Amino acid sequence: MKIYNKKGLVFGIVWTAVGVCNLIVNIVSPEEFLPKQLKDVIIAVVVIMIGISGFIRAFSKQATREDIIEGHDERNRLLMLKTKSLTLKILYGCLAVSAIGGVVGYKLIDNTAWIPVFTVSAVFLGFLLLVELTVSIYYGRHM
Repeated sequence: MKIYNKKGLVFGIVWTAVGVCNLIVNIVSPEEFLPKQLKDVIIAVVVIMIGISGFIRAFSKQATREDIIEGHDERNRLLMLKTKSLTLKILYGCLAVSAIGGVVGYKLIDNTAWIPVFTVSAVFLGFLLLVELTVSIYYGRHM
């Protein structure tokens, strides 16, 4: 059998392995709460099915061609670009509000529990800005 989609094959193997491991863990050490145990088993089965589907599609020439066409579709690429852009803007806003809220909470209540809220938000915001700057410099040089 010829492999037409190596990424799909790896995707299928990894997801199948994760699902099987999850199912084994659920069988070996079952949860005491039955609805949670059923939920975990159902999730494991769904993950296994997704993995097997990706594994099977890796050997199909037509399915690989459909995946490539769908991946290169301009509408899907534009949708992904806009989605990631809006997600980044929302993340900036949430981190900024959280950092400001941490400072305001500390100043108003004078409780040191607000310091980690500010610190973690500020570190993530700084990291996000650093990554954006690095990516901007990279694409500025390579375009």
